[in-house]
Amino acid sequence: MAVIGALGDIVFSVSRDKVNTIDDVKWETGVRFAEHDRHLKIPLLEFTGNSADTISFSLYYSVFLGVNPMAEIVKILNAQRAGKAMRFVIGTKAYGHYKWVITKTSKDLERYDGKGNLLVAKVSITLKEYVNR
Repeated sequence: MAVIGALGDIVFSVSRDKVNTIDDVKWETGVRFAEHDRHLKIPLLEFTGNSADTISFSLYYSVFLGVNPMAEIVKILNAQRAGKAMRFVIGTKAYGHYKWVITKTSKDLERYDGKGNLLVAKVSITLKEYVNR
């Protein structure tokens, strides 16, 4: 099995029997400014610091690729609902200075079998940088 990366214990990997990969990774950074109104002039901006970074990405789960989509979704939901702070790693590179929490998930439940078992799903995840200080 070739491990591509991980979000805590949610592992992205590829093997002959299983494909569980990450896609569409987007890392956003920002800063904060206070805005001070001035009479008859444009507002004065004051730099107040950095915003927490966000990362978003998609995961594709399919029983046809050796993955149980519902089991993986439950693992993600458990981490999200517990507010679990996790490292986000792709390859050998850890992203961000701190850990990350899952702030939002969107689940496209794409295909079922005749018994109602989920066969294929695409999960979009949004992370926010978490500083425990």
